[in-house]
Amino acid sequence: MSFGFARAFAVLAFAHAAALGAAAKAAEPASSVRLFGSSENANADISPFPKWTGALQRYQTEQHLEDAPCAGGRCELQHWKAFVAALRGHDRMRQLQAVNAYANRIPYRSDLDRYGATDHWATPREALGRSADCEDYAIVKYLSLRKLGWPPRALRLVVLQHELRNEVHAVLIAYANGTAYVLDNLIPDVREHAAIRHYRPIFSINETAWHLHREWNPDSATVAATAAPARVPAARSVQVAGRVPHQSAAEPSILENRATPGGLVGSRGKRD
Repeated sequence: MSFGFARAFAVLAFAHAAALGAAAKAAEPASSVRLFGSSENANADISPFPKWTGALQRYQTEQHLEDAPCAGGRCELQHWKAFVAALRGHDRMRQLQAVNAYANRIPYRSDLDRYGATDHWATPREALGRSADCEDYAIVKYLSLRKLGWPPRALRLVVLQHELRNEVHAVLIAYANGTAYVLDNLIPDVREHAAIRHYRPIFSINETAWHLHREWNPDSATVAATAAPARVPAARSVQVAGRVPHQSAAEPSILENRATPGGLVGSRGKRD
């Protein structure tokens, strides 16, 4: 896409935040981390994002299936729950690397190809053992970390502009150790946000607030951790019940996309 579409959304989103006034003041405070070198405004009303809220609501209705017997030989939700449980008690960097690798094994498939729609934000039941695109990977990672006790304020799904590919993309951000870590289906390792200079954030969201990002300046983002988290070998960290992890997502093509409050919309679909 051209950045003009993303910029137009950002202007509309900022106007929406300003119009809410008191609601914006009630939002959780903005992080002290300049995410990818941006400033941000918080708003507690996430209702303008039905793709996100709809995915969360569907997940709540489907969560009981994780404790049900495997149906028709499909045990992905049971395996996922066991995988997450095995990570409890491990340090946060180990959890981030393992969750990132586990989700990234899901095969890539576009929403248009699978659902016949330009944009669908999937639940773990819809993605695990089937297919995903960028926001679906991020949702599986978000809910995995929530199961591990990470609070909403430490996690955000970020919709951003991939400046090198001229595309809209989505990743998960996890705040820890005074910095922000990026869990990305295009990058096998977990990295600090400041190490990725071609991501221009548009908005970020969790269960309690959304944030409009402006004044992007990657030079203002600095690496905070003394060392990058060690990579968790995929075959050892994500294999469950003898299953071999899938290859990560394919290389994306440059397609026209636009970011909207309802989700990521592509006139010809998106491949990320």
